[in-house]
Amino acid sequence: MSERSWPARLRAEFAQRVLDLRAQHPGVGAALDQHAAEVRQAIVSLGQQVGPASLLGYLIGFWDGAHEMGWRAPGPDQPLDFAALRLSAVCLMLDPAPASA
Repeated sequence: MSERSWPARLRAEFAQRVLDLRAQHPGVGAALDQHAAEVRQAIVSLGQQVGPASLLGYLIGFWDGAHEMGWRAPGPDQPLDFAALRLSAVCLMLDPAPASA
């Protein structure tokens, strides 16, 4: 799988559900905003600019690390967790035309 397909794959697997919840639950939108801010800060603290390449690197690294620790995407009836929100926020940041909340 190419690196360019990572955000689309994650979105299809679970992130779109998280992003869709923004309209129903304002707290989800606030959590996504907070995660996005923390991702930006983490990338800048490494001396990198926030852009598609650094976001994709973060996304892949976070995904790999989460899976190495046993994380699996939450199912439709499971509560959202830190990793699901973080990965969804990065997918949103990578989206050239994010869906409106």
